[in-house]
Formats: sequence, C-alpha cells, structure tokens
Amino acid sequence: MSELIEEAGDLFAPVTTQKKQPFSLKELVAEFPNSQSDWSIPESFFCLVLSAALADGRMAQQESEELKALSHRSRILRNLDPNELAALNRTVVKRRADRPEWMSEACRALPHDMHLSVFVHCLDICLADGAMVAAEAEFLETLLEHLSVSEDDARQATRILSVKNRY
Repeated sequence: MSELIEEAGDLFAPVTTQKKQPFSLKELVAEFPNSQSDWSIPESFFCLVLSAALADGRMAQQESEELKALSHRSRILRNLDPNELAALNRTVVKRRADRPEWMSEACRALPHDMHLSVFVHCLDICLADGAMVAAEAEFLETLLEHLSVSEDDARQATRILSVKNRY
C-alpha cells in the first residue's frame, strides 16, 4: 500500500518542458550588415585577411602568396581587376592607419554568415609561414571578440589548420 502512496505523490510532480521561443524577425538583424557603414564587404574581407598577414609586424613570403592565391580563389575578390584590387588595397591601408576602430568596423560590415570563414582565412594566413607568434595569436583573439564565432568552431578550425600548416 505504501507503493500506492508514493505513486500518488508522483502524480502531481512538476513537469518541466522547454518553452519555445516565439518567432521573431528581429533575429534577422544579426544576419545583415549595418547599412550605415562605409565599408563594403570586399573592403572588410580584404582588410581582415591583410591584417592577419601583417599581425606580427611583417609579411612573410608565404603569407603574401596566400593573400595572392586568396584573391584568385575568393568570389569576393576574384572579380576585381588589378586596378580595382590596388584601389581596394590603398583604401584598406588608409582606413587601418586613420581609424582606431578599423577592426570592429570591418567586422560589423560583414554578413554574419561570413564570420567563421573570415576567421578561418585569417587563421590560415597567420599559420602560413609555419609559426604562430604572440602578436598573431593576439590579433586572432581580438578578431574572435568582434566576430560571433563560437568557441567550439574556433577550437575545431584551429586544430584542423594547425595540422594542415604543420605538414
């Protein structure tokens, strides 16, 4: 009979269910770049990958080669003719020199779905010369602060690219 009482005691036990979040179009705000930015997507992308190559204060030959290869592979950059690419380079270098918040501005101008791939490109460029120095690691950590890349994604990308660039 005591079993019946225990079962009856469980009859009205609290039930926890996960409450579904209501549908909201406000989530799309994070998916689209700030339209008030004067940064184009190609400028933002190029600024960040160029900055990765310069993060340790110099650009190694391997990093320069990676940037050139990326300019031919990337859909964002490959449609630019040499003069447009040179103008893009000048614009980015000037903004990096003139604007203290250049990194956060460039990151905000990128669509959300590009954040992980941009981080991966930057990481790959930093590792291209076969070394990771403190200045490069600091650049990448700051970049992660400005991009919404999860810790798990960053860890996985780092693990994969460190092996790729080691051998």
